[in-house]
Formats: sequence, C-alpha cells, structure tokens
Amino acid sequence: MAGYIGSSRPYLDGSHEADLCLVAMFPYTNGSGACYHFKDAEGHVLVSFSKGRATLATGDRVRASFVVQSHEEYNGVQQDITKKFKVLKRL
Repeated sequence: MAGYIGSSRPYLDGSHEADLCLVAMFPYTNGSGACYHFKDAEGHVLVSFSKGRATLATGDRVRASFVVQSHEEYNGVQQDITKKFKVLKRL
C-alpha cells in the first residue's frame, strides 16, 4: 500500500502534478458525470469526480494537476480525494 500524498492536512499542501493511469471509471447513473480512479507510479490511488461526458477510458495515461482535498480509506484502500483536477496532456 502506497499511503497518501502529502501531509495529514492535505488542503494546505497546494497543488500537485503527476503522471497517472486511469484504472477505473464509474459513470453516474443519470449520465451527468463520472468518478475516476487513477494510480501514480508509486501506487497512490487518486479519486476525481467530474461533470459532463466522460472523455477518458480505462488504461489511458495522463499528466494531471490537482489539489488533494482529503484522505480516505475505502474497502481497505487508502485514497486521495482530489479537487481542481485538470488533465494537462495525454501520455
């Protein structure tokens, strides 16, 4: 398990940039957006929520900037919940 990105108060850490791989995408049932699960090279799991149509597919690699909003554990997996997630480029 890779743990979390940043400190115990992630909202004070500012923005991060990383190369990520999309490992799972869960569209909202009404089609208004999706929940994305990414992994970085160190194995950190990042979760991003978006509105609008999904533009990424599982396995896509991207360079992204984001702010870690909080740290959570879900089903035994440590996750960083992000905000201000922006894909800078596809790799």
